[in-house]
Amino acid sequence: MKKGEGFFDPRVWSKILDFNVNIDTQLTTKANFIFAASTIILMYIINRVYSMEFSTLLFREQMPWILLIVGAFISSLLALMVVLPKLRIFSKKERIKTDIFYYKNIKKHYNRKQYARYLDNLSSDPKKISAAYSNQIYSLATNIIPYKFRMLKISGWVLIISLFASILFFAIF
Repeated sequence: MKKGEGFFDPRVWSKILDFNVNIDTQLTTKANFIFAASTIILMYIINRVYSMEFSTLLFREQMPWILLIVGAFISSLLALMVVLPKLRIFSKKERIKTDIFYYKNIKKHYNRKQYARYLDNLSSDPKKISAAYSNQIYSLATNIIPYKFRMLKISGWVLIISLFASILFFAIF
């Protein structure tokens, strides 16, 4: 080894991937909480609106309820988009076509025996192992985690703002 060249320990790949998977899991867990909270608020408000004579209230008395119902609905929808990947309509994710761990690539390019053989051969080729790990890490770090974080952040702020705005409207009117 030449002076100045470092040695990369391939065992680091799994640690990096685990770190990013852990972040992804935390975001999904937080989105589940926001989804549950906003859905409970939404159901409470819908029940409350139907149980009182909502149409007889003045608009200024309806406004806090409308703010809460719209905010809880939007927050719930955005949190759901974090949890359910098929609802990622705002996502600009690009999957790496050679990502051998991505389920669509497995189905498209391999049958069961071919895939088992490929994974057996993978263990003896450090370059292929590095490519497989780096594809996973790159997809998580550039597409999945930023998208989930953005949707989670917007969802939380929509819920908080709608709660405070409706409380403010209740206090004013």
